[in-house]
Amino acid sequence: MIKSFVSRLCVLVAVCALPAFAFDVSVKANVDNAQVFIGDMFNYEISVTAPENAIVDLPSFVGNLGSFEVKEMKNERITEGMPKGTAKFTWLATLNTFVSGDFMIAPQQVVAIVDKDTVKTNTDPVAVKVANRTTGEETDILDVEDPMADPRLPQWVIIALCVLGAIVLVLLGWLLRKKFHKQGEAPRLPPYEEAVLALKELRVRNYLAEGNQGDYFMSMGFITRRYIERRFGVDILDATVAELKQRMAHVSGLPQAYKESVVTLAVETEPVKFAKMKLDGERCKFWDEWADRLIEDTKPTPEEEAAKKEALKAAVDAVKSTKKK
Repeated sequence: MIKSFVSRLCVLVAVCALPAFAFDVSVKANVDNAQVFIGDMFNYEISVTAPENAIVDLPSFVGNLGSFEVKEMKNERITEGMPKGTAKFTWLATLNTFVSGDFMIAPQQVVAIVDKDTVKTNTDPVAVKVANRTTGEETDILDVEDPMADPRLPQWVIIALCVLGAIVLVLLGWLLRKKFHKQGEAPRLPPYEEAVLALKELRVRNYLAEGNQGDYFMSMGFITRRYIERRFGVDILDATVAELKQRMAHVSGLPQAYKESVVTLAVETEPVKFAKMKLDGERCKFWDEWADRLIEDTKPTPEEEAAKKEALKAAVDAVKSTKKK
């Protein structure tokens, strides 16, 4: 009876042990150089021999392996040259460190799976010695040779030169401004003469004869608005149609008919200038002649010209008197 019990117990132990020894797995870990210098790269390899159809899960990580930095990792499965039915699974990591000392690469877990059987095992720890490149007895070159002279200018000299340069530039700008201020702006023609000359130059371009109504009315509108603005002292050059209606109503000295026709010109020619529409020939002729009438009918009278000259002379005399003081 005792023999029967022992026999059964042996069978039970054998059955329980079967999963752990379902297939053979051999694991090795090593480095290609057990002693390296700081900054040197070396290889750490895990080699696993297992059945050919096994799924081997090797350690996988990015960054650091203990005290070492992982620069590169490679995995490989080799069957060539191996016994039939087996394969070699390798894990190769390129490592380095910039700290000296004696280190130990900790055991790494390897898992192998064949069908429903799983084997887990660990690698042996691997020792690595990292040495300094110097012995600490070397003499610093600074103790042998005199320090090199710095060819650069002192910082305070550089700052002083920058400040001096800025002062020179400011002074030069002031002198140029003073010079051109003395010369004054180029004298402008009076509003009437300027407008007459501008209309003459516009007609030389033959915009209407070439069918280019957009550029013609763009230029003609600018000329007439500039004339009214300078002649009557009103800001209308860049006014929209709505603003033009309001501002023209308050222009002093301009006949009402021209106040209204300036707005009508803007309304009629907006589509021509911006939407490429066309006016008929008679209407173009009307506005061309209207520009001449506007300028001729509102040009300054001799009395106004005399009064302007007298006012200008008085202003010049006042400036000269101020300068003398």
